[in-house]
Amino acid sequence: MLTLDEIVVRLREIVGARFVSTNPIDKINYQHTLAYGAYRALPDVIVRVESDAQGNHALAKILSFANEHKIPIVAKGGVGMGISSPLKGGIPLDMLGMDKILEVNPRMQYIIAEGGASVYAIHHALRQHGLMLPNFGTYGPAVVIGAMINKGGIGYGMTRYGWIADMVLGLQVILPNGETIRLGALANQGTAFGPFQKWIHLPDLLGLFTLAAGSMGMISKVCLRVIEGKREWLHDYCYTFRRDQLLKAQDALMQLVKSEVVYDIHFTDRWQYHWPMEEGLYQKSRIPDDAWFFLKTILTARDEDELAFKEKRLRRIYESAGGIDVPEIAEKAMGAKAQEHGLHGWPDYHVMGPDGWCGAVVRHSGMFAVTSKMYPLAFLKEMYDLDEAAKRECGIWDAEHSPQHDSYVTRDLAIKEEYFVFYNPYDDEDVGKLRKWMALVQEFSNQRGVVWTAPTLSTKGPLPYERLTNLYELVKEIKQVVDPNNILNPGALY
Repeated sequence: MLTLDEIVVRLREIVGARFVSTNPIDKINYQHTLAYGAYRALPDVIVRVESDAQGNHALAKILSFANEHKIPIVAKGGVGMGISSPLKGGIPLDMLGMDKILEVNPRMQYIIAEGGASVYAIHHALRQHGLMLPNFGTYGPAVVIGAMINKGGIGYGMTRYGWIADMVLGLQVILPNGETIRLGALANQGTAFGPFQKWIHLPDLLGLFTLAAGSMGMISKVCLRVIEGKREWLHDYCYTFRRDQLLKAQDALMQLVKSEVVYDIHFTDRWQYHWPMEEGLYQKSRIPDDAWFFLKTILTARDEDELAFKEKRLRRIYESAGGIDVPEIAEKAMGAKAQEHGLHGWPDYHVMGPDGWCGAVVRHSGMFAVTSKMYPLAFLKEMYDLDEAAKRECGIWDAEHSPQHDSYVTRDLAIKEEYFVFYNPYDDEDVGKLRKWMALVQEFSNQRGVVWTAPTLSTKGPLPYERLTNLYELVKEIKQVVDPNNILNPGALY
C-alpha cells in the first residue's frame, strides 16, 4: 500500500503540482456540501482536473492509478447534497476545470459539453442561439452538469419537462480502469448525422450513470436535448395560501400539473420570506399577513394570445382554491429585479452571483441541513404536517422559520422536496437536535415509501434499498462488475 506522500507525488506527476493540494483548509472546504457540518469525512488529497483546448485531460490516468492502488475517488462539482462529499476519505476530483462547451447544434437541438461545465456556461452558450435547457437547473455557476446528472438534476422547468437526466441524449464516461466508453447518442458522434437520439439498437445503458452518485463511472462529456426559448417567454407569478389552506393548495397544484399549461411551480413556505421582509426587500403591506405558503409559478408563452390562454387557466385554478396573487414576490423574487436585490431569482436563466441564494440564507440564518426526497403530490399535506410535528418534538420549531420547506413540483404528479433546518454546526446541542429530527423524518418517510434522491448517507438506513429486493442486489452486482475495487464514491450508491 502506498503512503500518502507517495500518492501525492504520483498525482503531481499526472496533473502537475499546482493541481494537487493537501492543505488542511482545502480539505475542510472540500468535505462540505449542502449538508454542511452534519456529516464529515476528511479527504486525503484534492486533485483538480483540467482540459486543454482540444479537450484532453488526465481523468483516465487518475482513475487508472487510483484503481490500481484501491484509493477512493469522489467527483466534486460545486455545491451538492452529499454525493460529492467523501464518506471514506480518498481523493475528491475537482471537475470545474473540465468546463468546455464543445458543440451547440441549433438544427438538431442538442448541446455537447464537458462534464465539469456549469449550468451557467451551458445556458450562456445556448442563449446565443435562441435555445435553452427545458430544465434550467439551480445554483447557476455553482453546479456542474455532470454532478446534476449524477443526482438526477432538479431545477426550474421540472413541472413541464422533468429532470436534467430526462434531457440526456448521450454520455462519455471514464470507467474505474481508465477505459472510455460512449453511450446513447454520443456513440453516433463523428457520423454525418451526429448525435440525435439516445436509442442505438442496444440496451439503454445511460441509466447506469444517471442518479448513480458517481459510483459507476466519471462523466467526462454530456449530450443534452435543448429547446427553443428566450427569457422573454418566461412569465412569473406568485400565489399565497394560509396554513389552513394547504389541502386546497395541494389540489390546485395537481390540477395545474395535469393541465400541462405551467412551465414550473416552486412550492415554499414562509421561511424564505421572513428575513427579506424584515430587511425591507419586500414591502410587508403587499403580502398578506397570514400568508404561509408561496407558490412561485412560471408560464412560457411566445405571444400574447398564448399567454392569455395559459394565464386564464392559471388564475382560475389558483383563485378558485382561495389563493391570493402577490405581484410583489413575482417582481422581486422571480423577475428581472431579483438579482439586484440579492434574492433567489432567475434573471438570465436563473444565474446567481457569488452572493446568491445560498450565501444569503447562510448570512441571515446560519448553517442549514436539508433532506432530499420525492413522494406523490397527493401526500403533500400529510408529509408537511408530519415534519412540523417532528420539528416541534425536537425543539427546533420557530413560528417564522418552520417548517422550512422548499420543493419542486414535477411533471409526474410528484414533489421533489427539501426540508431545511437551520443550526450551528459547532454547537453539540444543535447538532443533536438536528440528528434527532433527521431520524424522525427518515422514519415516517421510509414507512410511506419516500424515494430518496440523494441516498448517500448511512443515516437514511437500509429500508429504501431493501424495499427494492432483487433489483437492489442486481445493482450491487453491476457495481461489482464495473468497479470491482469499489473506488468510485464508496458507500454513496448503497
